[in-house]
Amino acid sequence: MLSIGMDLTIETDNNGIVKKYKSKVADLFEEKLCIYYPLSVADSKPAFLPSGTKVVVNFVGDSSNAYSFESEVIGVQKSTVPLVELFLPEEKFFNKIQRREYVRVNAAVHAMFDFPDSGQKFTTLTSDISAGGCAAILPPGVKIRPAESGTVELSIQMGSGEQLQLTFLCEVIRIFPKNRLSLMSLKYIEPSLADQRLLTRFCFEKQLSDRKKGLIGKQE
Repeated sequence: MLSIGMDLTIETDNNGIVKKYKSKVADLFEEKLCIYYPLSVADSKPAFLPSGTKVVVNFVGDSSNAYSFESEVIGVQKSTVPLVELFLPEEKFFNKIQRREYVRVNAAVHAMFDFPDSGQKFTTLTSDISAGGCAAILPPGVKIRPAESGTVELSIQMGSGEQLQLTFLCEVIRIFPKNRLSLMSLKYIEPSLADQRLLTRFCFEKQLSDRKKGLIGKQE
C-alpha cells in the first residue's frame, strides 16, 4: 500500500493541540517506515519529533483510497539526509477513510464552466466536491439541462498552500434547489488518475479539517 516517494500527512496531538506536517516515504522495512524530516503545513518549518512521540500517518494509496494508521517515532537516522523512523504496523491496522469509491465534502471551490452546446460560459462556486464529481451553484439566468456536457476548471488549494488548476470534461446529472439556490450536480468524464488522486487528497485533507471542527463530510 505504501511506496517510496509517497506523500504523507503526519499529525501529532499534544493535550488537544493538533499539529499537521507533510513528509514523504524515504524507505520501507517490515516493521519500520523511514520518512524525510516532516515540515509543518502551517509554516513549512521542520518538526522536532523525539522518540516516543505518538503520531497518526495519513496517505492516499494507488487506488485513490485514503488511509490512516497510528504510529510512534522510534528513532532518527542522522546522515546526509536526516530521516525519522516510524513504527510500521501491519496493513490490517490501517484505517480506510473512504468507505465508498469517493468521499464528498462541503467545499466552496472556484469553478469555471463552458458548455458549448448551449453556449453557456460562467464562473461560480461549488457547494460540495469529490474525486468523481461536484455540485455547483447556478448563477441567475443560466440555463443548463441534465445530460449536457462541457468542461469545468477547478481552482483548489491544498493543505500545503499550493494552488492547483484542474480541468475536466463533465456531464450534468441533475438540477435541483437547495437553500433558495439552484444547484447542478455533475460527474467528471474519464478523469486522469493523477487528477483524481489530487482531488482525493484535497477532499481527504478537507475532511480531516472538518472533523477537527466537528463537521462530517458526506459520501457518494
